[in-house]
Amino acid sequence: MHPFAFSLAPLWLRLSLRRGWKGVGLIALFALAAKAAPEAASIPAPPEDLVAPAHQIDPAHPGAPWEGLLKALQSKGNIAAAFTENRYFPFKKIPVVLTGEIRLSPEHGLSLHYLTPDDRLMIVDNHGVLFRLPSGRSREGPSDPRALVATDALVHVMRFDLAELSKQFATYAAGDASRWYFAFDPKDETLSHTLSRLIVTGEGGLVRRIQLRKSAIQSVEILIGETRENVTFTPEELKRFFR
Repeated sequence: MHPFAFSLAPLWLRLSLRRGWKGVGLIALFALAAKAAPEAASIPAPPEDLVAPAHQIDPAHPGAPWEGLLKALQSKGNIAAAFTENRYFPFKKIPVVLTGEIRLSPEHGLSLHYLTPDDRLMIVDNHGVLFRLPSGRSREGPSDPRALVATDALVHVMRFDLAELSKQFATYAAGDASRWYFAFDPKDETLSHTLSRLIVTGEGGLVRRIQLRKSAIQSVEILIGETRENVTFTPEELKRFFR
């Protein structure tokens, strides 16, 4: 299974939404090709009834067209993509915008390199979360059990590993192979206080938008831009962007 585009980043949500940590966000603009992510207005909103019994799927037997789509999303190998992250707060009329770069590796996890407004690196893998500054200094993320469960879920989301996600989340899907939507709702009420819903929008084999909702008025929107698949990361990149 391989990680790709949407993520739960509940730990990130706690850090950025609750504490306002400026240096860390959840996915930023991948500056590999310096192309902007698609405008949010150009990406259709998910159906209002997406999270409804009629759209709930069994991760073990997702059926058509989801089975073929999931296989395509899981077979992209290492990925590098451009993205823009919009953070919405109840006390601000316009979103806080971050940009950066993301690297995804089935073996090493997820690396989020924020370029603006600050240069910061966030690494999410099976060991948890690690924050790294340009100076080389690093620190582990919080050890709160809820954050760890959410972080683990983030890795599975990035891999489109529905079997693992089904242990913590109910899965919904709508659309077709050309334009699709997935929604993940926490089964555990405690976890839902950190992340109330995650919605991924895609077209064909590409993820276009990731929405992470903490509440009706607090959320993060990630717009995925230029994407490269089956990338080979050099030893230097692995050392710098992963652990």
